[in-house]
Amino acid sequence: MIRLPRFTQIPAARAGLAVLGPIGPEGSGVSYRAWSPGEGDAVTLWIDGARVEDDPVRAERLARQAFALERVRHPNLAEVLRFESLGGRLALIERPGGLVRAESQEPVDSEHEPGRRPGPSSVRRAVGEALQASRAIQALHDLGLSHGNLRPESLVELADGRVILTGLGRIPPPPEDPEATDPPAFPDPSAERSDLNALGCVLYERLTGTPPGPSSHPSETPPPESLNRRVPASVSTLIRRLRLPVEDGGFASIAPAVAELERIVGAPTPETFLPRQSLVEAYRSFASSYANAPTDRLGKTVTLGFYGGTGALVLLALLLALPSLALGLLHLMFLTALFGFVVGGVRRGGALFDRVRRFVLGGRGRDLATVAAAVVLGLLGLKAAGLLGIMIALGIVAAILAGVREVLIDDRLAQERREPLDRASTVLRDLRVHGLTEPAVRAFAIDHGGEHWGPLFLALFGADAYRAASTRRAVPWPDRWLRVELLGRMTRFFDSRLIMRRNERDRGVLTDLEEIRLKAAGVPELTARRRSWRIAPALIARARAFERGDHLSGGSLAASLADAIRNPETVLVEVEAENPFDRLCRRSLTLLDTLTGPRVRLLVGLALLAGFLAWMHQNRLIPQETPAELIEAARSPENLDLTELGQSLDARRQALQAEAERAEPLRAEIAPGLLALLFRHVGAGLAALILLSSCLSARRSVALASLGATVVALFGPDFGLPISVSLGLALGLALVVPTVIRRLA
Repeated sequence: MIRLPRFTQIPAARAGLAVLGPIGPEGSGVSYRAWSPGEGDAVTLWIDGARVEDDPVRAERLARQAFALERVRHPNLAEVLRFESLGGRLALIERPGGLVRAESQEPVDSEHEPGRRPGPSSVRRAVGEALQASRAIQALHDLGLSHGNLRPESLVELADGRVILTGLGRIPPPPEDPEATDPPAFPDPSAERSDLNALGCVLYERLTGTPPGPSSHPSETPPPESLNRRVPASVSTLIRRLRLPVEDGGFASIAPAVAELERIVGAPTPETFLPRQSLVEAYRSFASSYANAPTDRLGKTVTLGFYGGTGALVLLALLLALPSLALGLLHLMFLTALFGFVVGGVRRGGALFDRVRRFVLGGRGRDLATVAAAVVLGLLGLKAAGLLGIMIALGIVAAILAGVREVLIDDRLAQERREPLDRASTVLRDLRVHGLTEPAVRAFAIDHGGEHWGPLFLALFGADAYRAASTRRAVPWPDRWLRVELLGRMTRFFDSRLIMRRNERDRGVLTDLEEIRLKAAGVPELTARRRSWRIAPALIARARAFERGDHLSGGSLAASLADAIRNPETVLVEVEAENPFDRLCRRSLTLLDTLTGPRVRLLVGLALLAGFLAWMHQNRLIPQETPAELIEAARSPENLDLTELGQSLDARRQALQAEAERAEPLRAEIAPGLLALLFRHVGAGLAALILLSSCLSARRSVALASLGATVVALFGPDFGLPISVSLGLALGLALVVPTVIRRLA
């Protein structure tokens, strides 16, 4: 959902964010509270305290670390959204990734107040939170990264009980030897020890309410059980070993610390986890209550009745040769679904809505220009068809229908489902506190949700997790068709576009920083520019390999990126591995993808649709008169003569068909020859629909098939094909060719 901030003052605009105010010093810079239109949520903007020109090597290491963190996804790690150069300083935008506990219906525990001693249950909870944080730190260390600035404020508890580790990327990674031949070992032992010590300090403060002090020596720090008698000896020993050096008995790495925390809380492994029968029955009852909410059945009936009834009316209008009525009903269905999607997304969020919002509001100038051009072309098409006024009126009706549904059905449904959702969240929160890993928590929700596990799982974990769960347990066919297949394809499409946008943005920032670093090292300007143009693509290539799950040189993401800095040509040769002919083919395919991409197909399809509507209006193929026969028949059903009415409608249909056969090409002052060539028959309308529907896929096969189908639909009659044959062939090309290519591939 979108959570608008409460502006206490006029916010400053920085990095595409509304900056609401400072949080305070953090790491080597300052953090600010901000609001992101693209995310529709509160985020943290961190700005480095030093300028890039003052220490280019340090700035490059910070940027590379942020570049790696952008690609890291873990249930207990905050999301690094992006990084950029802001006023000559490096800036990083981060969000926790969920609704924080303080904003939930449940009040915040008083144990977080300074000076308060936690009770026995709070000790278990504090150790459980430390376990989740340690797993996040372990994920960072496995990738060759470190936190470096772990504090109690870095742990954020979400409404679902997850503990999120925030404050990432604030400390530069250790320096590297530019002359070294092997990738450096990340994380640096000192950075790893710093995270372990900080974790011990955070757990000490959470249990006692008092920071432990700077010294890690046991004789200089009061043991936690002396301040809180409820702290077990095993927890006290764990804290001491987290803070001690290795030579004095401390942990050598985070892995044994995680294992010890799991032993203390009694965390079961996924293979040995056997939940109590009472817990299973309770969660199953919550899932059943959530799925069988009384208003849910009403909502499904209303949805099916509206779209099914309207679709039947569309077919009836087409059979009765009333294209204007059919077009208006289709427009009403589309706009009702669109307004429902927007209103529901604003109020409750959703995987697809979040991606669309990021794509539209977080886009570059050309993305916003594409959206504006699409809107203008749509309005011009309706204006040319003489339908703009009625379509605006239908849009108002659709908005009212969506609002009425939201108030009368969706709000009531949310109220009915709130109690089972909150109680199920409490069950899962307890599982997390007792040390169960996030995959095991989701497996519990899948396996023990009963017959109606899906709706509750969708509400708790989101659409992305629901699609992943569909491979573990069968879902009903409507959900498989709509949520898994259709919405999954749309989600993957927007993901691919957002990833391309992110890589392009990161390439620009990294290129500039690498050039500044090389010039500061005494490299000539032209050489520095040329090398920076190769280093940035090498870094992106290694990041893509990490996201695909490929083996990384050096054994970790950080080491792999460091190797790409020193040997960019080797990385690019491994990625490209092409001869001059292959390079020519790759560049040709890149040019082809640019010319036939979804953006181009969208704009061309809208232009064809606008011209087609204008052609239909010019040739009076969209009649505006009222169907007097149907109105009269509805007023006097006792005098209804079906034979006479059928003859009248048949004559109307034949007259419309004759008008279509005698239709003249589109006449316009702008490019009359081109318009007359394109808009002569209904093939332009089919070509527009094919191009618009193909925009949901970025595959090259779909693009080429849709363009081939467009050519056949537009110019098939010029090659001697009857209009019906050319339309059927175009439709077959658009539907069959991509499927065949996928099967062969």
